[in-house]
Amino acid sequence: MRSSSELRFFYFLQHMEREKTAVFIGHSNCDLSIEKISPVIEGEIKNGVKYFLNGGQGAFDRLCARAVYNLKSKYPDIKNILVIPYSNFKIFDKSLFDEIISPNIDYNSKKAYKSAIPRRNKYMIENACTAICYINHISGGAYKTYKLAEKKNLFVINISIEK
Repeated sequence: MRSSSELRFFYFLQHMEREKTAVFIGHSNCDLSIEKISPVIEGEIKNGVKYFLNGGQGAFDRLCARAVYNLKSKYPDIKNILVIPYSNFKIFDKSLFDEIISPNIDYNSKKAYKSAIPRRNKYMIENACTAICYINHISGGAYKTYKLAEKKNLFVINISIEK
């Protein structure tokens, strides 16, 4: 029998449409303002994006979570989804999110725990068509995820280039 959180996750997967889903990818340090990111997110909403996948780590993710949350007053149908990599992940502010899901929790494997963040990132890329990014150097997990988004032919918007 599946737990209620597993059932919610499978329900979400059945209703999320890849073509209407964006993922946020960014370094943990970010000096953008909400005034800079909100118009980019709103532009994607106007292009049909309804679901926003957020990894919940670092300044860029926090900024994007708040921006989507604020835009919900104007666009109530959008969904702010936190994708956690493991069960004891520290969530910075649950109230910002409509759903909290974890696609790859494996409670029985230390190896799975170590690879949880890259696996979570891969899941988000594979379930999105657009990547809204803040990548300003060529190292780290965010950069690797950005490169995967390019390889998987997502529509990539790198805000740091436009800065």
